[in-house]
Amino acid sequence: MSQKSALIIKGFIQDIQRDLADYQNLHQLLQVQHQNMLRRNGEKLSAMTEPHQHLLQQLQQRADQRTRLLLQLGLDNSPESVNRVISTLPANYRHLVDSKWNQLKALVHTCMAQNDRNSRLLAMQQDILTQVLHQDSDATYQPV
Repeated sequence: MSQKSALIIKGFIQDIQRDLADYQNLHQLLQVQHQNMLRRNGEKLSAMTEPHQHLLQQLQQRADQRTRLLLQLGLDNSPESVNRVISTLPANYRHLVDSKWNQLKALVHTCMAQNDRNSRLLAMQQDILTQVLHQDSDATYQPV
């Protein structure tokens, strides 16, 4: 493995570590968001917007960086390519990096599930609000 390839792979591994930390933070934010939605705490929800967006930007930048790194190694952006990169690592690192990658994939799915849960809660709250507002307007315009 060339020194350039080794540096690229090192950056790839470091990004996985950073993503693990950031996805853990994102999951916590999504859980707090859910609680604030249940409590209908608009102020706290609004205050969460900037940190949430910043975290998502960082994650997207690193995902883009990983794609560029894979391309520099002559690979496409696919799970098979990541597995190929991991398989080239020395045995003492391979298991650790593979474990971290699997943790990251699981955490991404956990965040997606929590985000879906939050979206369903928001949709349900909007439906209830629409029904309440619609009931009031029906009552207002009914003949006496």
